[in-house]
Amino acid sequence: MPVSIPHYHHDQINDNGFTVVRNFLNEEEVEYYKKLTREIVQFARDGKWTEVRTRGKQFPPWPKNFSPDIWGVSGLLHPDMINNKALQEVYSTEKILDIAKDILQCDKDDLSMELFNMLINPLTDFGLDWHRDYIKPEATPEEETEQLLANPFAGTQFNLSLTPDKCLIVIPKSHNRIRTEEEREKTQAEDRQQFISGQITVDLNPGDVVFYNSNILHRAQYDSTQERLTLHGSYGHKNFGKFRAKGVLQHGVGKWVNEFEPVNDNMKQLHEKLVSLSNEFKQDLGFSLDG
Repeated sequence: MPVSIPHYHHDQINDNGFTVVRNFLNEEEVEYYKKLTREIVQFARDGKWTEVRTRGKQFPPWPKNFSPDIWGVSGLLHPDMINNKALQEVYSTEKILDIAKDILQCDKDDLSMELFNMLINPLTDFGLDWHRDYIKPEATPEEETEQLLANPFAGTQFNLSLTPDKCLIVIPKSHNRIRTEEEREKTQAEDRQQFISGQITVDLNPGDVVFYNSNILHRAQYDSTQERLTLHGSYGHKNFGKFRAKGVLQHGVGKWVNEFEPVNDNMKQLHEKLVSLSNEFKQDLGFSLDG
């Protein structure tokens, strides 16, 4: 008889749009990765890494400048990134892949490497607008319905916090329905950071991880005075690579994926899938969102 795949996290995301795992990393692991990621933050703020998310701009492409006022560092798996090999370990550990398998209801061999970035506190306060990652706010109700129903478990993404993190704000259960009148108005207004009825803050302690459906209505609020070190990554299901291609390749991973050197068997299996996807889509696919 085939072994059934646990589905607790799959059901949580299917119902609410997100699932939280407390104490995913123990205290020793948190301290270890905090040291590594603080080195990366300084590396980026010093202008030694160009793949950064500059304050004031939400979505790619980000400008290739050297401002230290950044809210994210991209390309943690890039061959030239410092501490690359240690970060591969956390991205490919069995316990995080087990959650991805549960969510996507697939075997480990079906998982594909996608993105691995870091979200940090900018030097000045900054907020992200309400959005869904792959559906434009201008989408009609008909377009929104069609896109929400298309392959909701083609991939999954996560925030793994190394410091207290109260940045992510979501509307529970908004991932599988069109926007309400209030939501449609406030996601298209000039100010797209207004309070929306039903919103909650996902409160993470060091070592906690949240996985969520990328089309849940969400935004983020960054407090420059509170250190944020949150690993932000995603995995795809190999059978839905074409569906995921634009959202993944818009971050430039195709430029370096062939030079990547996996540190273990799990990473090798994940990497093979991304190489195949990158080779299939050599042309520029553009960007999912504007802003």
